[in-house]
Amino acid sequence: MNLISKNLTITDIYPRCIAFVGALLSVCGSASIAESASITPFTNRNDFNTSIGATPLIIEDFTNYIHYPIITGILNSQTNLVVKNGSPIHPGDIKPGATYSTPQGTGLFFNIDAGGGYTGGFLDGFTSSNFNRTLTVNFDKNVSAFGFDTNNFMGNDFNLTIKFSSGENFVQNFLVSNSERLQFFGFQSDAFDIQSIIIDGNRDRSNDEFALDNFTFTTVPEPFNLGGILIAGFMGLWLKLKKQKGSQSV
Repeated sequence: MNLISKNLTITDIYPRCIAFVGALLSVCGSASIAESASITPFTNRNDFNTSIGATPLIIEDFTNYIHYPIITGILNSQTNLVVKNGSPIHPGDIKPGATYSTPQGTGLFFNIDAGGGYTGGFLDGFTSSNFNRTLTVNFDKNVSAFGFDTNNFMGNDFNLTIKFSSGENFVQNFLVSNSERLQFFGFQSDAFDIQSIIIDGNRDRSNDEFALDNFTFTTVPEPFNLGGILIAGFMGLWLKLKKQKGSQSV
């Protein structure tokens, strides 16, 4: 069956094009909403990267220098702060896409450390005068996966809470090897529905309550402008038909 009759004019085609574009956008929009979430954990970064595939990743190394304490309790790409120890944190030092925060406290409750054989910095929070300290990571846009490296600075284990755009939270405890060697933990959802996470380390002595490095999360390019491309295509078809009609009338 011919989709476009030779007798159709632009007044016939235009409303049909608009209706078709609207229907397509409606289907695409509804298909992007996940009804439920499922988390797959990883303990190997290469396996995590393979599962992510071509989805772009952001890896936050927390700069190459020390900055502590972060007295605001908030760290993101807009942070502009002079710290007591180390160099200032300038806007852009932290990659955009996520905000790292912990309740304000005293002492070295929120820090970027460096050295000790690590590449770049690592983010930690001491419990010396602030017990039950947690780290919250809020994503600017929903992500489908995230991961990080940690070690026994986190403690023997940590509790992880993942909050989704809809549905129940994912809550689970994970064991950490008793070593200063970095250990990877990764988590992938079946959709772009992860809004934020909470990390709560369990340290037996007064030291770090959370400690992580190379925080990794997925990102996507700007939404594909399907509607615009379709409209442009239909306009091109209309111009072609108009040109053919003009040449026939000569």
